[in-house]
Amino acid sequence: MGSTLDPVAGAVLPVFGLVACGYLAGRAGLVTQASSAALNQFVYAFALPAMLFIAVYRGSLDEILSSGGFVGAVILATVGTALAGFALSHFVAGAPPAESTLRALNASFANTGYLGIPLVTMAYGERAALPAALATVATNFVSFALAIVCLELFVNPHRGGVRRALLGVVRSPLIWPVVLAIFFVGFETRLPVPVDRFATLLAAAAGPCALFAIGLFVSQLSIRAGAAASWQSSVLKLVLHPILMALLAYQVFAIDPLWAKIAVVGASLPLGATAFVLAQRYRLLEAETSTGAVVSTVASVLTVSIVMALLASR
Repeated sequence: MGSTLDPVAGAVLPVFGLVACGYLAGRAGLVTQASSAALNQFVYAFALPAMLFIAVYRGSLDEILSSGGFVGAVILATVGTALAGFALSHFVAGAPPAESTLRALNASFANTGYLGIPLVTMAYGERAALPAALATVATNFVSFALAIVCLELFVNPHRGGVRRALLGVVRSPLIWPVVLAIFFVGFETRLPVPVDRFATLLAAAAGPCALFAIGLFVSQLSIRAGAAASWQSSVLKLVLHPILMALLAYQVFAIDPLWAKIAVVGASLPLGATAFVLAQRYRLLEAETSTGAVVSTVASVLTVSIVMALLASR
């Protein structure tokens, strides 16, 4: 039993330890809210795009071209969990379509970028970076595109709103670096050595800074206001999402065993903080969404460890 849990603890404890450092720094006032925003902007606009680019750029064209089943499983599991979240909110609880759309996002949007890539690369090595990057793009593009289209239609049905929102998704720093990297790999174009080293150095900052930023984000939120309402989405995110992903990855699609592990671990991750941005933008379920991010992040220390332990023998 110990030999099974040792690799899990060796990956989970350092990763969540950095998250805890950020949380303690925020609660103790060692890092101000302005500094937290600056760090988050650095991660989102510079370090994380570099990490995504390098992860795909150093992969092979064969791996990218054969990733259809993996990407398909990620999309189907994400959409399936989102539909469950929408149905429970709208048809069972009777909530309006706009609120149900945001609950669908809260139930299915995994924090694959900030938390997932550092976690799986530490647990499974550098080979895990490529599938984690592709999962990040698939999750962000599908989840955010669907959520924004629905929210624009339900909340702000002005002409051109959907088009502007979708253009924003395409221009996201979590999308275009991967597209650019695929272009380089497809045409077998290599970066000049100084540029390669610059991107590598910038990418190396993404993991620690992103994990620290998650802790800072959580430290600034209160769980009191939305505690009663957020548990349902958190359960769907941490339980249903990885179960659906495991069924698709191991029973439906023929996926490389390592990539299947990464798909399931990615699905077991907590709610991504970017969902709170949409909640603020549309003034919907702000307290519930922020609470969901806190609750799912804390609970994921246990759930991610369980998932990784169960997958250790595969």
